[in-house]
Amino acid sequence: MKIIGILGIQGDIEEHEDAVKKINCIPKRIRTVDDLEGIDALIIPGGESTTIGKLMVSYGFIDKIRNLKIPILGTCAGMVLLSKGTGKEQPLLEMLNVTIKRNAYGSQKDSFEKEIDLGGKKINAVFIRAPQVGEILSKDVEIISKDDENIVGIKEGNIMAISFHPELSDDGVIAYEYFLKNFVEKR
Repeated sequence: MKIIGILGIQGDIEEHEDAVKKINCIPKRIRTVDDLEGIDALIIPGGESTTIGKLMVSYGFIDKIRNLKIPILGTCAGMVLLSKGTGKEQPLLEMLNVTIKRNAYGSQKDSFEKEIDLGGKKINAVFIRAPQVGEILSKDVEIISKDDENIVGIKEGNIMAISFHPELSDDGVIAYEYFLKNFVEKR
């Protein structure tokens, strides 16, 4: 069975662990850089991207994650952290050739659910202070999901990023299955 690490320093960690179990993989909570050893993939969960970024710097995660050669899934704040820029001064992994519009849908009170397409399947996406892709900086970035004309899912190399929270939706397992099939199992 594949071991999928979940960066466990802030955000919806338990919900991601439950979702990983649903796709018959083993979740591993990542709290230190040493915890990254032996995992087949990594999930960077939603939460507050500035806080997660500062904690990643404090715990030494930035360079270690940048040098991983494994698939990575970023959800919501994870998408922000994987980007090249946000227009705001904050620590970023800078692994995806995109810029991100933080909180593009508004504040917490503007949260909503909407059915969207992800890789040819319908998924009920939960958007909470969700980002959107601002600018695509490379032809290697592929759009995998949109909300109307807004880009909310991308992939580049072995990285997938979505601006919604699949761990909070009953059918969110679709996103994890997509990640497993198209990234983790192809490794």
